[in-house]
Amino acid sequence: MAERRLRPLCTLRSTPLVTSGAMDPSAALVRNGFPLVDGHPDVAGVLRRPDLLRLLGPLLAAPFADKAISVVCAPEARGPILGALVAAELGAGLMVVRKDGRNHPGANRRVESGVTWRGTTETFIARSWDLSAGDRVLVVDDWITTGNSIRAVRELIERAGGVYIGTSVLVDKADSSTRGELGVRAVVRFDDIVGPHRPTSVATDREHGTTRP
Repeated sequence: MAERRLRPLCTLRSTPLVTSGAMDPSAALVRNGFPLVDGHPDVAGVLRRPDLLRLLGPLLAAPFADKAISVVCAPEARGPILGALVAAELGAGLMVVRKDGRNHPGANRRVESGVTWRGTTETFIARSWDLSAGDRVLVVDDWITTGNSIRAVRELIERAGGVYIGTSVLVDKADSSTRGELGVRAVVRFDDIVGPHRPTSVATDREHGTTRP
C-alpha cells in the first residue's frame, strides 16, 4: 500500500510576518509579551507562557506552508522544541541535529560550523537515515545571529541529498545578507523586542518578574 502523506494542519497563508510596516497580530503579541532578563530577550520565558507558546507553531510554519516541506530539521539546543511544533503544523517529520558530545544513537554525520556568536565553532552531529534524497527540508531554530550554525546544518542536509528550502526562527538578529542567503523568516526581530516598539510597561514589568501572563 502506498504511504499516505499527512495533510498539513497549518491553514495560514505563506505571507511575511511583517509587510509594509504592518506586523502579523499574533507576532505582535509575541513581540510585546517577550520576557526580558537583564535586558536580554528570554526565549525560555516565552516557552513558559502558554498564551505565547500556542502561537509559535503556526507563526513559524506560516511562511513555508505552501512549500511542501517533508522534514523539519532542528538543531540544539532549543531548535527541537520549536521544530516539533512546526513539524506538527506542516504535517512533516522532525529531524534532530545534536551538538557533538551529546547522546545521539547512530549519529554518523558531523559538520563543524564557522565561528558563531559565542566566538567559537560548533560541531553538529546527525544520522544519515533521518533524511532521504529529495526531502524538502525546513530548518527551525530559536535564534539567528551570524548564520553559521544554520550554514552547518544546511551542509548536513545537502550532503544527504535533501533540498534546503529555508529557515524559520523565533528571533532574528542577523544582517540582511545572511537573511537573504539562508532564506530566513522570523517571528520577531531582536531590535523590535528591546527597541522603542515594545510597550515600556510590559518590558519593565517582565524584566523584574512583577507580572504574570
